[in-house]
Amino acid sequence: MASEGEYFVRELDVDVLNTSLKLYQVFKGDVGCVVWDAAIVLGKYLEELYKKDATYFHNLSVVELGAGVGCPGLFAACFGAKVILTDLHEMVPLLAKNIAENSGEFKKNNGTAQTLALKWGESPPTDLLRPNLILLADCIYYKECIDKLITTLKNLSGPNTKILISQELRDTGHQQDYWNYFLETVQKYFLPRFVPLEHQNQEFRSQDIVLMELWPLKN
Repeated sequence: MASEGEYFVRELDVDVLNTSLKLYQVFKGDVGCVVWDAAIVLGKYLEELYKKDATYFHNLSVVELGAGVGCPGLFAACFGAKVILTDLHEMVPLLAKNIAENSGEFKKNNGTAQTLALKWGESPPTDLLRPNLILLADCIYYKECIDKLITTLKNLSGPNTKILISQELRDTGHQQDYWNYFLETVQKYFLPRFVPLEHQNQEFRSQDIVLMELWPLKN
């Protein structure tokens, strides 16, 4: 775990609740150690859902994959969801720190958050199976992980599980190719629906960030 001097904090307003999340990040580390724009777009989209129906998240079971610092999942917990933030084992201490920092905000709406280590492609713990909602932000980054990620989505999802993905489409390297491969493969198992920009948060949205729902295909 990083020492206290290696952290820096980013505050994100949760406007509808008149509060803010305090997210610890790490100066040095892998891609999961900071808040990416796609994660903020997803978190603020959850806020839009809450504005439409303040009861939507109450007791909603939510799993975030590749959570990093946990931004979208912590938004959901603020709105009353029962959230499990997952990432690789080495990311769990950072997630736990952010849960502890913001736990008081969750309690105001009876939300909860916990963290579990999860490696994509492996059998998930029973605690994670068949949630109401799965969240992913900027997880399509390494090609070698895509098939494992889709396997995990299949293993976790129940017939009524909704998956929300926020992904920044970058011009660097082969990211567009990786995204196209993900889309082509995931549609064998899930039905996609893209969320139009006009349905997203007016301030936190971008043409370069795709927001998409996935629903399991009916057999």
